[in-house]
Amino acid sequence: MTRIIDLWRAVDPEARLVSGSIEAVLRPARGVLRTRTVSPNLPPVVDGELLVVDWALTAGEPLEALLATVQAAGLRPSGLVLAGLSGAQRPDPAGDEMAVLASSRPIAALSEALAAYLRDEPGHLARLAAELRLAAAEAALADPDPAAPSGLVAARIQRGVAVVADGELRALHARPAGRALAARFAAAHARFIGGSVRSESSRRTGDGLWLLERRIRAAAAVWLFDDLPFARCDEVAADALGVTLRALLRRAAAARPGARPARRPPEPAPDLRFGATLLAVARANGRIAPAARSLGVHRNTVLYRLRVARDETGLDPRRPEDALRILAETNRRP
Repeated sequence: MTRIIDLWRAVDPEARLVSGSIEAVLRPARGVLRTRTVSPNLPPVVDGELLVVDWALTAGEPLEALLATVQAAGLRPSGLVLAGLSGAQRPDPAGDEMAVLASSRPIAALSEALAAYLRDEPGHLARLAAELRLAAAEAALADPDPAAPSGLVAARIQRGVAVVADGELRALHARPAGRALAARFAAAHARFIGGSVRSESSRRTGDGLWLLERRIRAAAAVWLFDDLPFARCDEVAADALGVTLRALLRRAAAARPGARPARRPPEPAPDLRFGATLLAVARANGRIAPAARSLGVHRNTVLYRLRVARDETGLDPRRPEDALRILAETNRRP
């Protein structure tokens, strides 16, 4: 079941947790309700819904009074979202029993976005995965350093991201206001990479640092770190970033002096003029007609170029990760 933290991180990662414990944000949310919080506009009694409140209509009353009003009305929401707060507004905490989030987004747009995610969580996550895989591949093409795609993903999901390979910290990105967490990860990453990937998706260290690991290859992994548990969108982001980093690290290993030759000689790369075509098809999620329109050519021209790329490399250029490998090999060759 979808948890409050899944909705929070997927719909508005810039929202703040102003009250409630970690256990409170892990509760399931069965639906989304919108209310003005004052009679007679309170919704019917529900159990387990995420209640979205327009902060402007509460007359600035303390959070404790707002929660008391909700409780007196017999409402039993799984959590509360205060919509329309400015950056300077920050209600005082009101205990750990209920998760209370503060968002700057208007109540109508926020409640609709939350409800839309609940209606189609798998579709939302699939679109996020495609978006991040394409964006990470483009970042890697512009700069073949692991820091480029990992930094892009860190900025998109508002989480700390680190890349560790062969005992070295190859990239380290802190989320806004999370530099202290990055310093803690950097100081302790040696003991983190000593173990293998665990069966659970994430774990918490003794000092309160949450970790999510995705193995890229032997002795290489991408890590997400934060002081809050991870959501499903974070797992999707780690998987998408791992696809790009796997291709980058494979290329870097092959280019090192003294590296063992590959079991198979590298396939010849397509001509450089096909690069724009591969990127256009990747941006169109593998669809030919939109890619042809963006390039100003006939769809048969696009199909021909894809067929040449496939025949010469043995890869499928309609897949973003294969397009990355083809273009990386093209750029490496004179």
